[in-house]
Amino acid sequence: MMNRPCLFSAALASLLLVCACQTASSRVPATLENTDESTLSRVKAILADAVGRAQIHLGPEDLSTSTTLSVLPPAPGPQETHSTALPSVFDLVTNGEDCFLVSRDSQESYRLKGIGCRPKPAEAPAP
Repeated sequence: MMNRPCLFSAALASLLLVCACQTASSRVPATLENTDESTLSRVKAILADAVGRAQIHLGPEDLSTSTTLSVLPPAPGPQETHSTALPSVFDLVTNGEDCFLVSRDSQESYRLKGIGCRPKPAEAPAP
């Protein structure tokens, strides 16, 4: 029969494990609070570092409502007729305090320091 200190320790360990898992997944989809030129310039600089290129072009998402941002691949060179390169896609998330871009390929997270975002409103159920 298990004594009380062991039972307490097992319960505490289980509780800590559950809390740790919830903390790791506390990020929720978000949208940018501001999409002015200054904010977009800062977001592009972070994304340029993330993809390892000096200049980037963002995909066609509506950045005021989208929870994803895509970085378009470089244009084909003069000797290329087409490219099979795909965009790099990032999910915009928040933990309630900070905003992050998370690469869908590598799952690497990039903090958007000083850039505001808000949790995406829940979708209304279909009637």
